[in-house]
This record gives sequence, structure tokens and C-alpha cells, in this order.
Amino acid sequence: MQDLSKVNQLSTFLKRVQQLRGYGDMDSYCLVNEFQNLVNIPENAVHNIIEDLSSPQTWSYGKSKFIDRVETVIEDIFNS
Repeated sequence: MQDLSKVNQLSTFLKRVQQLRGYGDMDSYCLVNEFQNLVNIPENAVHNIIEDLSSPQTWSYGKSKFIDRVETVIEDIFNS
């Protein structure tokens, strides 16, 4: 039951990540910190996500990579 709750929580979170608007959207940094709290990812992973979101040239790639990471966590919960 806890896994289903976590998947629902992460699915809602994923929708918020998908709605990020672009470089300079301060919600992106808040969402990265929230993600760290949700799934307890290592500090270096948080740094990498923030680094990818921190420039106009890498922001779109960073958003895609962030979405992929959240989707992977959801899939891992389903497969465990």
C-alpha cells in the first residue's frame, strides 16, 4: 500500500516537473529539493540536476533528464 501511495505522490510530482516553463523558472530549484526529500537521492545527484537546469543552453536537456529520473524512480517502485 505504501508503494502505491509513493507512486501516486511521484506521479503528481512528475506532472509539476513537466509543467516547468523554462530557464529561470524558480520552481525548478524547489522541485529538485522536493524530489530529494521524496526519494532521498544523493547530494551529488541533486547538484547534477541543478547544474543541468542552471543555464539557458542546458535547461531543456536538464528538464528532460529530470523527467526521466522521476519516471525511472516510479518504474523502479512498480518493478520491486
